[in-house]
Amino acid sequence: METDNVKAQSRIDFDELLFDLPSEVHIPGTRRNVRLTGLHPHTIECLTKLWMERDAIEVPDNDAATLKSMCVEPYFSIKEACLFVLNGFFKIKFWYPIMWRIWAYLRGYTEEQMMPIIQEGKKKIPLTAHWTNMAYSVDMRADWKGMTEKEAEQYRAELLSVVKRLSSKNSPNTDDTGLA
Repeated sequence: METDNVKAQSRIDFDELLFDLPSEVHIPGTRRNVRLTGLHPHTIECLTKLWMERDAIEVPDNDAATLKSMCVEPYFSIKEACLFVLNGFFKIKFWYPIMWRIWAYLRGYTEEQMMPIIQEGKKKIPLTAHWTNMAYSVDMRADWKGMTEKEAEQYRAELLSVVKRLSSKNSPNTDDTGLA
């Protein structure tokens, strides 16, 4: 009976990914749920900007430096989760500065509470379409003129195999190449 529940949940998760259905995510330790949909390009840009601001802090690579970087930006996870929840130009523009402060200061959410939102948000990034477009558009490159036919076909086959592996986000890699 338990395997039927797992199969049903797998089908639900697959449909959410395939048809961009909203996912309901529970914030642990609270009665609050949030809804996440596929990420818009502006949300991904804001997330990239957030990471670049964090990476601009020069910190050496050791344990003490890791702790120091956590102290420099203690609300990074909350900011990231708020971007996933808001997910839109106007929502981010008007609500993000207020929302992350409410979640951080008034509600006192922790990194552990933000983890399910970030995990679900990662599933909502439209990478499959991006990699498929890259594989199809590789035929239009000008540097292919200098490649032999064998090199070109090998390169294209590698790109298509990467697309195939990335498109099965929830299933283990089952191809026989041994690449993980």
